[in-house]
Amino acid sequence: MRTYPCKKKITPESVRSSINEIIGNVREEGGYFICSYSPIEEIRIRIKGDKEIEVETKTSSSGNAESAIKKYNELIERITGYSAKERKKLLMKS
Repeated sequence: MRTYPCKKKITPESVRSSINEIIGNVREEGGYFICSYSPIEEIRIRIKGDKEIEVETKTSSSGNAESAIKKYNELIERITGYSAKERKKLLMKS
């Protein structure tokens, strides 16, 4: 499970909207937003405070890993406001 900071306050509506725009087919279960696309079997996103999310993924060995990473990064950037490069820098600081 990874925790990501967010630039601005996030809401359940903004997370749901971001997932629907990029991946589609989102459902809520036990406080998590859950979606999937090949080769990622499941992405579970939970809002943790006003400016933080937790993300857990389950992957499979089939499918195009490069396109899956691109889509994952696009989703996390849309929700957090930080690009993959910016998130890496933030993780290096802590």
